[in-house]
Amino acid sequence: MKIFFPIFLICALATPSFAADTKTDAAPKQSSQSAVTLPVAAAEVSAPLVLKNGYLSQPDKTELPEGGKAIYNFTITNAGNYVIRALVNASGEDSNSLYVNIDAQPEDPAMIWDIDVTNGFEERTVSWRGKGTAEKDEIVPKRFTLSAGAHKLIIVGRESAQWKSVSIGPAAD
Repeated sequence: MKIFFPIFLICALATPSFAADTKTDAAPKQSSQSAVTLPVAAAEVSAPLVLKNGYLSQPDKTELPEGGKAIYNFTITNAGNYVIRALVNASGEDSNSLYVNIDAQPEDPAMIWDIDVTNGFEERTVSWRGKGTAEKDEIVPKRFTLSAGAHKLIIVGRESAQWKSVSIGPAAD
């Protein structure tokens, strides 16, 4: 009985551990990275962009060289195609565009994001005007091909659109 009890105790304690390992190994492994969410406070911001009440915006319409800049540093684990989604408030046709790019300064007019007008803060996916118009962007959605590693998201103010957060996640194939 003295030998049986310690062996029984070891077996009883080890069984749940092996069951947990088996369950963990049986779960499907995620093949791509989940979205990276970047709050507005994580950005390096230059005027005339202003962080106020938990969102970024600029008071007036500007051209690219005069626009305020928000730079977000982020890291991607897996190389692939990614899209950017943002929680934005674009209340009208005169306050619904920004310049957006990754790893380089945006170019005018190709990299203008014309945001569909919102009713308060709503999630929108970044597109690029390209050769399109303010009413119809050419590149919808904009897919960014990113290598694994460090990157910079650059958003430059154009109109008084507001944003609270930005997410970078795998593009649907």
